[in-house]
Amino acid sequence: MRRFEIIIKGKVQKVGYRDYVEEVARRFNIVGFVENLKDGNVRILCEADEKIIDDFLKAINVKNGLTEVEKIIFKDIGVATGEFQHFEIKYGPLEEEIGERMATAVKYAAAMWSDIKEVKTDIKEMKSDIKEMKTDIKEMKTDIKEMKSDIKEMKNDIKEMKSDIKEMKTDIKEIKEDVKIVIKKEDEIAKNILDLRLDLKSYLDDRFKKIEEEINLIKSKIGLL
Repeated sequence: MRRFEIIIKGKVQKVGYRDYVEEVARRFNIVGFVENLKDGNVRILCEADEKIIDDFLKAINVKNGLTEVEKIIFKDIGVATGEFQHFEIKYGPLEEEIGERMATAVKYAAAMWSDIKEVKTDIKEMKSDIKEMKTDIKEMKTDIKEMKSDIKEMKNDIKEMKSDIKEMKTDIKEIKEDVKIVIKKEDEIAKNILDLRLDLKSYLDDRFKKIEEEINLIKSKIGLL
């Protein structure tokens, strides 16, 4: 066990810092006292195991808005004397302590009020965000509804296209059949024309032959042959 003197500089008076140091010291089984100094600093005189003093120093190095530790001056002043039985706050004159407690209470109240205002602002912002989210959700629902309507129309269009394609296939099939019929009829017409031409040629050949025979007969009669 060793005896240590610790001077804490910064915003450490009238903020409840001594109470915090007392709580931490007792948690580490450190004995001694903490007191306010006239220069605005805080002094700790304590006896503790060397193994835990570093953790104690880290724990009391506080920066939380109200309490702002700026510097810690640490001295090992010798072997523990066993003077202290526990850790306590060494209070000053009553009027000073009352003033400090009142100042501490006012600062904490002001800090709490500031926190409450921030919470109110956060709640207001959250409400605004929720309102925007509701608007966005409403718009999303509208968009989804429109998408569903568009998809339904697309399905109907696809269905109509399928029906049109089916009709087109039927029409193409009918056209092919008609083309086949036309081709067949063209073949028949061509054959008929060919037959007519042959018949006409045969008829004309016969007719010319008869006319030639009649001419020769006439010539014979009139003594030309």
